[in-house]
Amino acid sequence: MEFIRQAKKYKVKEGYLTQYLQAYWFIPSDALQRGIEANVWDLCRFQRPILDIGVGNGKISIFIFRNHPQIDVGIDSDESGLESARETKKYLKILHADAQNLPFKDESFNTVVSNSTFEHISNDLKAVSEVARVLKKGGLFFLTVPTTFLKDWIFEYEKKRDEQKAKDKLEKFNKRTQHFHYRTIFEWGKIINKNNMEIVFYKYYFPKKAALFWYRLFKIFTFKINNRELWSCLGHSSITKYLPKKLIIIPLERLILRNTYSNAFFTDYEKGAQLFMIAEKI
Repeated sequence: MEFIRQAKKYKVKEGYLTQYLQAYWFIPSDALQRGIEANVWDLCRFQRPILDIGVGNGKISIFIFRNHPQIDVGIDSDESGLESARETKKYLKILHADAQNLPFKDESFNTVVSNSTFEHISNDLKAVSEVARVLKKGGLFFLTVPTTFLKDWIFEYEKKRDEQKAKDKLEKFNKRTQHFHYRTIFEWGKIINKNNMEIVFYKYYFPKKAALFWYRLFKIFTFKINNRELWSCLGHSSITKYLPKKLIIIPLERLILRNTYSNAFFTDYEKGAQLFMIAEKI
């Protein structure tokens, strides 16, 4: 089975950005990230049974896994969104579970997927060992995570603006996003190999220009107004509820497409704020 469609040059599908903006116009940084992630996952081919680690409320899963079969099991350590995830019908089963202690027998799955989740797991090394345990021999682990380039570029950007406060702003960002880890591909290689797996494919996405454009959008729309972030004010305001969404979505779409979207997909060089990997259990 071909686990990913490979090409000399990957073309980004603009429609994914448009589709996500339709629902989440009030947080365009998220639309940019999820739009690119949808392109990444669209290339993949999964073999069932499939485990998804970090389902949240399931809404992102519907978007990024739309062209994939129904996923056998989805888990999340945060119970608050699980009922919503069940209602999506994207999963046969949803469980409240911790990736650091998976409630499954050895060699239960042919595929484990996780989109932008492992950076939020306090002991991600234990979680990787659990993935290796529940994967069948020859099974595949599909993973997206931020890299050390992201934190380095954010620090460099903030340092130019205010060197003294750059470290504080990076810490504030990490706290807001709940990023516990940033690792290089070399570090991931060692972690994967230690757990009887090997990386069979990897690509960076979000090069520097795209990453910093995303970061600026993130800062704007998470800015707090009366202890409430701007995206929340826009998305849940009685005023914006009656605004013609096209008047907002079309300029945002043009702004993102013009500045970065088409160049935020897989890069041709070894730098990127985000990393996509596929590891096979040996």
